[in-house]
Amino acid sequence: MARYTGPRLKIIRRLGTSIPGLMRTDPDLRRPYPPGQHGPTKRKKLSDYALRLMEKQKLRFHYGLSERQLRKYVAQAFAGKGNSGHMLLQLLERRLDNVVFRAGFAPTMAAARQMVLHRHVTVNGKRVNIPSYQMRAGDTVQLNDKSKMKTRAIEAQKDPNNLKVPDYLEATDGIAKVKMLPERDSVPVDLDPQLIVEYYSGK
Repeated sequence: MARYTGPRLKIIRRLGTSIPGLMRTDPDLRRPYPPGQHGPTKRKKLSDYALRLMEKQKLRFHYGLSERQLRKYVAQAFAGKGNSGHMLLQLLERRLDNVVFRAGFAPTMAAARQMVLHRHVTVNGKRVNIPSYQMRAGDTVQLNDKSKMKTRAIEAQKDPNNLKVPDYLEATDGIAKVKMLPERDSVPVDLDPQLIVEYYSGK
């Protein structure tokens, strides 16, 4: 399944929760029900599979991943030691494009990915244009001095509508430092990682 490029509000209404990486601010849900002609009617109780699928979709749309990319992260999480759900979230939070987004340099995950791809950021002083690059504790992300986006990104950091900078990051004036590895509560989406693990365990 390719990366989603369609209507964002439609996805948020379908999943019934805010997806910060997909849309900058919480939408005004004047129609707080799923899209489609049957959306306003009372929905039947979701099956266990449907609940697990929804949790997985929340994660995929927030980080802007294709199904194939997400499966690779799931495989890594399953192969590691410890809680697979928490390891999966940690791997996704450590992506370079996510760090750029959570530091406030970009309004959405898609904008953060574009910023990385266009070589506007450096990691420990070296240009990195791989959005999936895994950040480590102690790494520093900075806007390239020659980048035309630097001034705009620094101003974006001060936007009061941004998400709160997570505890594992220290961000100010175009610089972000990873202080430690992300924790479970660093993910700004209301989801249950155990249901995601169960979804892929049956695949």
